[in-house]
This record gives sequence, C-alpha cells and structure tokens, in this order.
Amino acid sequence: MPSLVRTEPLYDQIYEILWEKILALEIVAGTRLRDVEWAEKLEVSRTPVREALRKLQKDGVLEPVGHGRYVLKRISPTELRALYRCRAVLEALAVRDLAGHLKPRELAALAALVEKTQTALDAQDFRSAFQFNTEFHQRLTTASGNTYLLLLLENIRRLILFARSTLRTLIEQSDSLSGMYAEHLGRSQSYHLAIVAALEAGDYDGAARAMEQHLFNTAEDMSTIFERATQPVPAAAGA
Repeated sequence: MPSLVRTEPLYDQIYEILWEKILALEIVAGTRLRDVEWAEKLEVSRTPVREALRKLQKDGVLEPVGHGRYVLKRISPTELRALYRCRAVLEALAVRDLAGHLKPRELAALAALVEKTQTALDAQDFRSAFQFNTEFHQRLTTASGNTYLLLLLENIRRLILFARSTLRTLIEQSDSLSGMYAEHLGRSQSYHLAIVAALEAGDYDGAARAMEQHLFNTAEDMSTIFERATQPVPAAAGA
C-alpha cells in the first residue's frame, strides 16, 4: 500500500491512490468501496477517505449505495462518445492557442512521436503505439500554456483512460477487436501526420480542424469497439 505524506491534504492523496488503482485495474467495475475498509487499509480516519470517495463520485466513476459505500461504475459507449466529443473541442482550442508561441523543439518532438508511432504500428506493437499516441496529445496540449484548459482536459482524459483500461484487456483477448483497434490507430496516425504538417506550415486553424475531426472520428471508433466488446456472447445452438 502506498505511503501517505503530509505535504498535501490526506483526502487528495487517497483520491490519487484510488485513481491509480482504478486505472491499473486493481479495482474493477462493479467493485464496492467502503470508507471503513479503505480507512483500515491506509491506516487513516474515515473522514479523508470519505472525502476522497465523494471526489471520485463527482468525477463520475463512483455511484453511492448508502452508508459510506460506493460502487465503481462502468462507462457506457454513449458516455465514452460524449467524453471524446468534449475532448475534441478542447484540444482543437489548445491547437489554436499554440499560434505564435509553438517552439521549434516542441514541434520537432511532436514529429518524432509521430515517427515512433509509425514504427510501433509497423511492428504491430499496439501498446507502444497507444503510449506514443497519448504522449503526442499531452505534449501538444501542454505546449498551449492554457492552464484552465489543461485542468478541464485532465478530468476528461482520466475518465477516457478509465473506460479504455478495461477495453484494452478485452481488445487483447479478441482477434476481431484487435483488428478494429489496429485500423483505428492507423486512422489516428493519418490525422497526427496532418496536424504536424499543418503546424509546420503555420496553419494553426487547419491543424485545429484536423484535431477536432480526429477526435470526433475517435469518438465513433472507440464507442463502436466498446459496443462490440460488451455485446453478450450468443448462446451456442442447442444449448
């Protein structure tokens, strides 16, 4: 169990610990979380645990079931689509905010990430491709310097990662889902190439439009994969 320090409020530390466990699939959808249980595990009082659980409820990942108990919910395909559409608008704004102050070294780093992604895709190393893809978006939005925008994006991205962490396991267990995901990553790579090309040309509006369309497309791709992954398996004939 991670140790707690005293440099920030206890409930914030507990909140981060729980988020880490959720994203690592150490806590999965349907799990019940009790303030008493986590207070014992972390050797703290119930009050900061209760505050951390309420914060997770506010994030949209926990549902209260009464008496200090919560259940970790499952993000639906419809919710995932909505999250990506919100992210599309925010990241397009981040790209527009790059105008006039995108440093050459940042642009070079973005181009290098696109190259690394292509290398990973060619090797069918989809985990690495996803990691480079994620880093591309994080570097680009961080370079915007828009603090308030970054705060909004952080919560949305975390919820998306929450949904995709479960989905990733399902994808790796299914050839058909893996194929759909590989096609999605290929489309994403094409958009990333277009975004970098527009930025190199100083066309920030064009780059922003490409980003928005990229994430609108991702919203449809990922929600479709999610729907397929969570469909009930048909019963065998005669069963």
